[in-house]
This record gives sequence, C-alpha cells and structure tokens, in this order.
Amino acid sequence: MKRKTDTNEIEVPNGYEVLDATALSQRLGLKRATVLSYLSRREFGRIPRPNRRLSMGPIWYEVTVKEWEDEQGGKDDEKAR
Repeated sequence: MKRKTDTNEIEVPNGYEVLDATALSQRLGLKRATVLSYLSRREFGRIPRPNRRLSMGPIWYEVTVKEWEDEQGGKDDEKAR
C-alpha cells in the first residue's frame, strides 16, 4: 500500500507535465466548458489534440501544448502578411 508521502516522490520526466481540461483552459485563456465543447466537436484547430484519453478524461503533455502554441503563433503571423 502506498502512503501519501510516496506519491510526492514520483518524478515526471522533463516536458511531460500533464494538463487536464481545466489546466488547459487556464493555459489558453478559455473557459473549461469551451475546451470540453471543442473536444466534443473535435475542433482541433482551436485547441490541441489530447495526447491520451483516460477514464478521468483527456490529458495533454505540456511539451505538446507548447509546440501547438508555437505552431499557432506561426499561423497568426502568416495571416497578418
């Protein structure tokens, strides 16, 4: 049986911090309901695709969200030209 203190010792590899829908919505400046709505409609131009779908819900890796944000910034720059 694991003790509560044992879970604090689990290390996450660099770049693989995990975001749930709430954390993603805060990161992108959206409401959680908006993120969930985009997910249900599979509108992945507005949010990144989840890396995994767990029974608790979708999750995103921090590194993937950062790459998506960088890619979206590039698209915005192209539209401005």
